[in-house]
Amino acid sequence: MEPAKVRDAARLLVEARRTGKRVPGLPQGCRPVTTVDANAIIDEVTRQMGEPIAGWKISFLYKPREKAFRAPLFASRVFTSPARVPLSLTPSLLIEPEVTFRLTRDLPGRERLYRPEEVADTVEACASLEIVDTRFDTTNRTIEQMLNERASRVEAYSDHITNGAFIIGQARKDWRDLDLAVMRMRMSADDKTIVETEGGHAFVDPFPGVVVLANELRRGPGLQAGQVVATGSFGGFFPVQANQWITAEFHGIGQATAMFAP
Repeated sequence: MEPAKVRDAARLLVEARRTGKRVPGLPQGCRPVTTVDANAIIDEVTRQMGEPIAGWKISFLYKPREKAFRAPLFASRVFTSPARVPLSLTPSLLIEPEVTFRLTRDLPGRERLYRPEEVADTVEACASLEIVDTRFDTTNRTIEQMLNERASRVEAYSDHITNGAFIIGQARKDWRDLDLAVMRMRMSADDKTIVETEGGHAFVDPFPGVVVLANELRRGPGLQAGQVVATGSFGGFFPVQANQWITAEFHGIGQATAMFAP
């Protein structure tokens, strides 16, 4: 995409974040086609917002010759469990369970490739919840519908990979002793089961995405101690209600709890 078109797309999404007025869709000339386009818009939104970064999210189209989507998580949208997340901040009422990885020391920018064992030595696994939301108008098409088609998924992901907020829960430093491919997870609303899985991550193991991100960012800002990395859901996202305690419990790691609070 031309830089001017990237700026135009970003301006619309920044205005939506600041005013709460949703974007019907990006104009044809500003609509991203590739992950590179989407990442350029994400970078420009991040620059215009100027907010502190508390972590990163990475996702993939699972298609040859397409780079990973990567987006920063703004500190204003990362909470510690148990958390009451204001509906005014992210009103979607959609939430999903994830294992995130928190940096215990820096992985700075450098020329040399980061190896998986080197990255693994610097992170702890955290039970987490992601609130899935968008600055796009979902009156006529839901987030799920946007994500089900490649073209609209790229557009949806240009909005910081549909991140509304993250809740970071209990952590485990010796997570490598766990078989994450068969780890049991239960997400509940006021103790009523919403979803229960054994494994279920799209990559089977969520950790490799952290390695990909570390190597994407080694040519730029790197990763900093305390930041979290989100690599995808274990069960998909589900609608819930306000004033319910939503808990994701990952066997062997712990739990994360949050509520949409009016």
